[in-house]
Amino acid sequence: MAKKTGRSKTKSKNQRHLKAVPQAPKMPLQLVLNHRAVDSMAVEFIRWHGTESPDPADAFECLELVKLFLTAQHAIDGSSSVTEIPGESVEPAVGSIIAALDPEQTEEALDDFYFALHSFGHFLKETGRWTGTEEAYEELHSVLGSGIESAAPSLPDILVPQLSDKEQDAAFKTMPLIQRASSLLAWLGSGKEVTATGALRLKDIEAAAAAVEVQARGKRGARTVRSREEPGVSGQPDAPLEVSTMFDVPVLREVWTALVGAGLITLSSTRAVPGPAAAAWNSTKLAERLDMRRMLSVVLLVRVLSESDDAWDRETVSETLCTVLAYGTTDDPVPVAHLESLAAMDPDGRFADDTGLADPELAESRLEDIYASVAALEAQHRLSLLAELGLVQAKTDYRVPPVAVQCVDLALGFLDPAPEPADGLESESNVVPLHGPSHTGRLPKNR
Repeated sequence: MAKKTGRSKTKSKNQRHLKAVPQAPKMPLQLVLNHRAVDSMAVEFIRWHGTESPDPADAFECLELVKLFLTAQHAIDGSSSVTEIPGESVEPAVGSIIAALDPEQTEEALDDFYFALHSFGHFLKETGRWTGTEEAYEELHSVLGSGIESAAPSLPDILVPQLSDKEQDAAFKTMPLIQRASSLLAWLGSGKEVTATGALRLKDIEAAAAAVEVQARGKRGARTVRSREEPGVSGQPDAPLEVSTMFDVPVLREVWTALVGAGLITLSSTRAVPGPAAAAWNSTKLAERLDMRRMLSVVLLVRVLSESDDAWDRETVSETLCTVLAYGTTDDPVPVAHLESLAAMDPDGRFADDTGLADPELAESRLEDIYASVAALEAQHRLSLLAELGLVQAKTDYRVPPVAVQCVDLALGFLDPAPEPADGLESESNVVPLHGPSHTGRLPKNR
């Protein structure tokens, strides 16, 4: 399935857009039938949209925006079509809806409509429902794409430093990720037994963890409580971490998964053995070695940036991480203290008690602030992991080392279209004030 660019929105925000537009007293028959046609697609659209957002409400909201667009299009053009949306109708129809909104809502509403129509257009094309010509589809795609581009500011340009092969080789040799990957490959030798899930046997976890400088051991029935103060990320514990699977061992799970993704380890149903790319890891040819080190770094970055967790909104965390890394390649990196401030729960003390929470707006504001803090904490945790592996430097600012800039550039390219800069992560000076007097300090909206 082609990548979709539709983004989910919180229900309350979309409802405000819809309520702000007066309902027509009577709809033409063609428009009524078009609305019913959109409703008939709901079940399949929910399944299709679910690959991006598991919440069915997001898909329903998208379809409601499509129906609102069709209403405006019909009023302007005198006709409308569910399966062939003319590119030239987008701007006037959306513009007529935006004109009826509060000025403070126009930018967000424009973003909502363009992304909803973009998703719906992809859905029509991919499910064979598009009845227009290929040229008409490309025109619609172009119009919506340009609208999305204007609604979603791009990340700063990444300028890859010009390093010689010898300079890159020397830098990679000192990078903890490369050192630990080499140690883990050496420990793997000709191969080790794995379970049906591709995990090492419990008896081998302690040695594998030691190879990546983490103290952990396998124990049947162990109950691991994951923490953002995980061993191997923020310091070694007094006693080894006991786990029931290697995938509960921080650093080991990331390095192992990256080695598999880069083709340096191949998994069968019973064994993990050196992969087809393993020979190049220690090749005498410098270019081959550098290619594999870049590949491993990119695979690990993509995994960390796009990792899905049921407890967090993947897109929100990913947007924050991508923004921090992109600015980390510039002269205006994100200060570590700014992310720490945002990650602090309720930093302003506005919700020390429940006074006033009967007000829906205040209650929503509280939930958004709490959610933003938790999401920032997750992003901070992942950046700590990248710092331990040498892909980020996190002393006073989050900076990307020169040799890793090319890897960040490639990783963000794999995630294209790259997430827009998180709200509060961009200022006129391009220093990222995550918490300042001119902004709420919230993480990006759920898009």
